[in-house]
Amino acid sequence: MSTAVSVCIFRFEICHNTNLCLQFKSNSSVANDNKQMASSKNKAKLKRDIKEYSIETYTRVGERFMELIPGSSRQDDSSLSTAKVSVSCETEDTKQSSKVFEQIPFISGNPFVETTKGILHLYKENELTTVKNAVVRSQTVCILAVPSSMTCHDLLTFLAACLDDIKNVRIIRDGSPNQYMVLLAFRTQESAAEFYSSFNGVPFNSLEPINCCSVVFVSQVETVLSGDHKPPLLHTELPTCPVCLERMDESVDGILTILCNHSFHGNCLSKWGDSTCPVCRYVQTPEAVADNHCLECNSTESLWICLICGHVGCGRYVQGHAYNHYIETQHCYSMQLENNRVWDYVGDNFVHRLLQNKSDGKLVEGHSPGKEDSYEKIDSMQLEFTYLLTSQLDSQKKYYEEMVNKFEKQMNDDTEQIKEKLIETINDNEGLQNKVAALTRDKQNLEKKLQQLINRLNQTQEDLNEEKQINKAMQENQTVWFEKYSSLEDKFLKFKLEKK
Repeated sequence: MSTAVSVCIFRFEICHNTNLCLQFKSNSSVANDNKQMASSKNKAKLKRDIKEYSIETYTRVGERFMELIPGSSRQDDSSLSTAKVSVSCETEDTKQSSKVFEQIPFISGNPFVETTKGILHLYKENELTTVKNAVVRSQTVCILAVPSSMTCHDLLTFLAACLDDIKNVRIIRDGSPNQYMVLLAFRTQESAAEFYSSFNGVPFNSLEPINCCSVVFVSQVETVLSGDHKPPLLHTELPTCPVCLERMDESVDGILTILCNHSFHGNCLSKWGDSTCPVCRYVQTPEAVADNHCLECNSTESLWICLICGHVGCGRYVQGHAYNHYIETQHCYSMQLENNRVWDYVGDNFVHRLLQNKSDGKLVEGHSPGKEDSYEKIDSMQLEFTYLLTSQLDSQKKYYEEMVNKFEKQMNDDTEQIKEKLIETINDNEGLQNKVAALTRDKQNLEKKLQQLINRLNQTQEDLNEEKQINKAMQENQTVWFEKYSSLEDKFLKFKLEKK
């Protein structure tokens, strides 16, 4: 989904001769015709006075300086081909015949710093457009409401990621306090679109997330002499927020228009203390009127409220629901809502209220209401409620102090328990470490003994094998000798027989 952006036009309305302008303003109060001319001019300027604004230009090292306005009417600036720059002038001859626009030289003195008296207009198109269409029309963007605490070095550090794609950086300071604007001319359309998508709405630094970078596309920069100049066709001059004195653009910040037709930034009005308009003090949300009525018959005349439970009922001259409530609940005190007088159903008369005297603090009997002591009654009621509020605040203070002490004691107990458990855990850990060290030593000794037993077992196995071989050889020799013995025995028997 494409983002809707604003395309703006900058117009520098300068005073060709400051002294002549001031003299014209002083003489205009004398002549009637001049008064009408001044009123029309002030109306066109939206009641704005001529102030000083300065333009500072910063270029990259090794690059040629490119003027914002050509030095001659016939010179063209190829660096700002997409951001059209025009200068118009009205003379007395052209006023008599017709309005003819011509280019005039604007830069004078040091081209890097100019100080000129005039009015800075910022016109915005009435219809929003997409980033793609805005980039096609202009490669120049403007950063609005840069805080004055952000120096040029900080600004260049903030723009360090895209400095290779920027042709010119123009700083414009107008009459708005503690802020300035920055004009950026990019080399390509893609770099301008990427800058808008990457930097729009991004905070200038992490310590002040409220100050965000507000970027708008600039399709044209104009410089005209002071006079009755109408806004460009299909354009509207951006108003300023009365609270923060910054430009209001609905494509950047949400704008809230209240009942008195004054517009503000939504964030600025949300920080306003009360519900009145910051400009005309109009109350946006009127105080709610109490909708008191009898709880039984919904009557709104002669209402009495029970001081015990708060039940609202009508008087005995309507339907007597307040008296019926006393019969049912035996709540004997009821106050009339019209004049705050208290009625005692038991004594069948009004209760005399006791108030504290302002001089010595003693209890005195309150007088019946009247015009002569209305202010004293108000003061007494105010003092009474002040004492009541003080006592309630004291009790609330004691309650919360007790709660804080309770939580502190509980936290201290928990801390002590945690410390004891930590000490026990450390001791157990040391004991386990000692056991592990002892078991490690025993393991090493057992491993040595096991190795010795393995060596002895191997030696015994070798001896057993040797004995088996010797036994096998002896068995073989025994068989041979047994055969020899058998043969010799046979020979001996034969010899014996032959001898006989």
